[in-house]
Amino acid sequence: MRSRRTRKRILEHAAEVFARDGYQGTSLNRIIRESGLTKGAFYFHFESKEALALATFRYTQERFLGQMVERAGRQENGLAALAEMLRTRARLLREEPTLEALLRIGAELGATAGPKSEFRAFQDLTLGQFAELVRRGQTEGVIRSELDAHATAETIFAAMIGTDRVSRIVSGRADLEERTEHLIEVLANGLRSSSVPGRKSGSAPARDGGPR
Repeated sequence: MRSRRTRKRILEHAAEVFARDGYQGTSLNRIIRESGLTKGAFYFHFESKEALALATFRYTQERFLGQMVERAGRQENGLAALAEMLRTRARLLREEPTLEALLRIGAELGATAGPKSEFRAFQDLTLGQFAELVRRGQTEGVIRSELDAHATAETIFAAMIGTDRVSRIVSGRADLEERTEHLIEVLANGLRSSSVPGRKSGSAPARDGGPR
């Protein structure tokens, strides 16, 4: 139990540092010093900076994704749930600064990660959630049945990451929520089953599953 608490404390502190300084700019010696642990005690939990970064990414990802999935679960159908996941993500990135660690570690480690890397395997958690919601929408008849759920999830993921990058470059992410709404509208138009009427004013599923 004590070991688990120590590990959690290290990860929470590391998330703050990685969010601020990025992977390359983070000094492992500084994190060890600030943790109050001896080097031996620290290395008992994490053998390297990369191991710490990967664990921090996973810890932050699971916490982040859990909140997104919880919000998505309240929606009326799979298409509305996908929209809410993306909206919740954009809002949380604005409200919780430590979640920046997810993006900074992801960008830096993702630039060199290969198909068999541990970092690559971490993406399956998010991709699996997107694919599950696509399949849900197909079962409900609101998402096109001919779409491959996994390939569609990968496309949504790529569009989401691309939206992040553009927002960061153009506005320092100040407009991420606005850009996310546009992304939702584009995705909804592409995913929506022809049997579901489109919306004239903003075709994306409404917030919280309610009418616009």
